Amino acid sequence: MKFDSKNKLISFSPQLAILWYSIIASVLSAGLITFVVLYIESQEQAHIDRVTQSVANGVKTLLEKDIRKQITSLSELAHLYAAPLSTSPSQIADDDWAMISHALSDTDYGYQVITWFDKAYKIRKITPVKTKQSTSDFDVALRSPVHLSAIKEKINSGAGLIIAVNSNQGDLGLGIFIPIYKNTKTSQELELGIGSILLLNTYINKVLPSYLLVEHQLTIFIDDKKIYSDGTDDSMIDSTWNKQASFEFLEQTWRIEMAPESEFLSQTHFRMMKTLMLLGVLLSVFFGLAVCSALFAVNQANKIRCDRKKMKQLLNNLPGMAYQALNKTNWPMIFVSDGCEKLTGYTKLEFEQYNILWGSIIHPDDYERVCQTINNAIKLKNVFEIEYRILTKEKSIKFVWEKGESISSSHTNDFILEGFITDITSIKQVEFDLIDSDAFSNTIVNSVVEAVITIDQRGMIKSFNDAAQKMFGYTFDEIKDQAIKILMPKYYNDKHDDYLSHYIKTNQIHIIGTGRELVAQRKDGEVFPIHISVSEFKNHENRMFVGVIRDITQQRASQEQRRLHTEQLAHADRLNSLGEMAAGMAHEINQPLTAISLYSQTAKNFCKNNQFEKLPSIFEKISQHSRRAGAVLESVQIMTRQGERLKEVVNCKLLIDEVIKLAELEARLYDIKIVPIVANKNIKLVVDRVQIQQVILNLLRNAMEAMQSIGCKNGSTITLTESLKTDGFIEITIADTGCGLAEKMIEKLFTPFSSTKNNGTGIGLSISKRIIEEHNGQINFIPNKPSGAIFLFTLPVHDEGNLDDKFNDK
Repeated sequence: MKFDSKNKLISFSPQLAILWYSIIASVLSAGLITFVVLYIESQEQAHIDRVTQSVANGVKTLLEKDIRKQITSLSELAHLYAAPLSTSPSQIADDDWAMISHALSDTDYGYQVITWFDKAYKIRKITPVKTKQSTSDFDVALRSPVHLSAIKEKINSGAGLIIAVNSNQGDLGLGIFIPIYKNTKTSQELELGIGSILLLNTYINKVLPSYLLVEHQLTIFIDDKKIYSDGTDDSMIDSTWNKQASFEFLEQTWRIEMAPESEFLSQTHFRMMKTLMLLGVLLSVFFGLAVCSALFAVNQANKIRCDRKKMKQLLNNLPGMAYQALNKTNWPMIFVSDGCEKLTGYTKLEFEQYNILWGSIIHPDDYERVCQTINNAIKLKNVFEIEYRILTKEKSIKFVWEKGESISSSHTNDFILEGFITDITSIKQVEFDLIDSDAFSNTIVNSVVEAVITIDQRGMIKSFNDAAQKMFGYTFDEIKDQAIKILMPKYYNDKHDDYLSHYIKTNQIHIIGTGRELVAQRKDGEVFPIHISVSEFKNHENRMFVGVIRDITQQRASQEQRRLHTEQLAHADRLNSLGEMAAGMAHEINQPLTAISLYSQTAKNFCKNNQFEKLPSIFEKISQHSRRAGAVLESVQIMTRQGERLKEVVNCKLLIDEVIKLAELEARLYDIKIVPIVANKNIKLVVDRVQIQQVILNLLRNAMEAMQSIGCKNGSTITLTESLKTDGFIEITIADTGCGLAEKMIEKLFTPFSSTKNNGTGIGLSISKRIIEEHNGQINFIPNKPSGAIFLFTLPVHDEGNLDDKFNDK
């Protein structure tokens, strides 16, 4: 279940939707079945009501008819004896009475006793004739004051009477009294009467058919007084089921009430309702399950259709043909996807109607190999993969790749083949081209004079051309899959793995893409110099490195000869330049001598003023400038020598600090401040310390003289800046705010004997230029805007790395 916050809707999964629909269907079916059950219940209740009412009406009819019959019979008996009323009743023979009363009792069943009483309400005759006990067997009206009062009142009104009586044993009965009157001139007087008692249980059982009371309970009321009930507890009767019937007789209201027996209701109505409810619940559940099954089947059918559509779309998008084929000769196709036409030129219908068999389009040269491969796979129950050629409808040849397996048919015991076939013609063509290209590349690589070696990212040798075999003395079989460090001296051999793993992790380039001169080792242990260039390329997911190696043993020998020759030329050039420098010697030596003179004069003044504590520092400055003059003379001597100059590794900041201390006294004399700006305190140089200091000191003095010549009107600060360049050089800049240089002087600024000073020799900048160039640097000049000059020179930074790393050192 998902909630769409944009549309404020809840979407259900198909399974949950089916469940909800099934529940709704079950609820609806339960409601419908409940309605039907309630309807059936109402009809059943109406039917029971009709039957009960019909029984009540039948009982009423039977009782009314029989009571009337009883009254009629007794009335006829009374009128039978009305003639001899003037005669004493005792005159009627007992035999006649017995015969007539017995005949009446036998004819109209139910009489318990028939009596003849006189006007004093005394029993004169009784049937059957028994002992006294027979006359006292019933508590009749003659022995009950209440009943007697009712009899008198009723008889005096000229009507008969029916009352309820009880026997001494507690049996219910009906007392029926018929009066006989004697007519007088003024009124009627009771002469005698006929009375009878009916036992209700006996009477009801004989008057009413037994089948009427089997399923119902009978209750009889006379003037709302219950005179009879069939014995069932009245509290157990549901009054909602009671039905009534009534009639009027002898000015009395008889009411008949009928109610179905509880057992009858339980067995017929309630049990049926329970059965119907249970059946309704089962039907609701079955209906819900049926709806669920139907919806699930519909959903599955839709899913199958959707899956088939997706599968068809997938098969159509595949670059080839999916198939099912019979494992028979030439493999008749049961099913092929639409890609068959693009692959072979034949339509889907042609294959599936067996107009074209797949085996018939396999190239004859490949047919046996295909059959053998497929048959072996079927026997071993394996998946098979095979490449072969087919002949298309246009008679062209295509290379195809097939993968499939055999499965058991669901209809027969045979095997069928399922698989996929795709066109690999272009791949095969690329493969052939690669083979040709590889052969061509190997020919070219083996024809070059340099050694070409390929290694993988683990440093294992993968190719070793002929030149490499000649250079190192190994054959390819000997060197294949060996570590590249086998071609290195032991010093580099131990560090090779660290270099390679470091590059793989960091990609920090050292010699990749550039050339380096290293040393290598032959199979016989000989170490020789090489020049190597390394390139990287990726082979699938692996990184590969190709090194091109050239033996530079002869080149090194030639370079050494050229170096010696160049050194000899340089020595001759220095001798030729000595004449130029001789003129500048006085200038170079005069500077420290002048400083010594000034410090000496200062020391003299301190002595006069008794400031002896300052003398040690003055003497130290005099000693420094003395050594400075000696160093100048020594540098001249070095220039006249043949061979390399003495260079050392120095810290650039310390070098600049030393120069500033040397120029400090002279700057104070001119009231000029030298401000150093150092970018990096750890930059190191390999230089002749004295010569570089001489260059910086010379540029500082020129700057101070240029600023002093105009009275420092543009400022009194010289900026000495050190900055590191990206090309591995450091740049030192001296910027002043002096008089600057004229345009005509800029062109010949570094030419010997060119000077803007009145008493200058013009060789200071020339010597500085030569010194910087001998250190592989450059010196230059740019105007300082708005006034002044900027002199700058560069020097290479010292590389502390090992200059003889192996060829794949990163």
